[in-house]
Amino acid sequence: MIWQYRPFIEYLNAVDDLLESRYGITSNDTNLDMIAAGHEAGEAPVEIVEQIAEKYDLERIARGVYG
Repeated sequence: MIWQYRPFIEYLNAVDDLLESRYGITSNDTNLDMIAAGHEAGEAPVEIVEQIAEKYDLERIARGVYG
């Protein structure tokens, strides 16, 4: 999927879903400019989430037995 052609809100929702499931945070806890730049560059949400995790030195939350 070419994300830069999707509406920003769809991209942001995908980023939020990944941030919440992997790190227990949302885009409100990060830099929206960084997310917007990723959208404009056509980066996949998973790529921008990994960049955010690296920038803020985030650790993935532990998953349960079924997660």
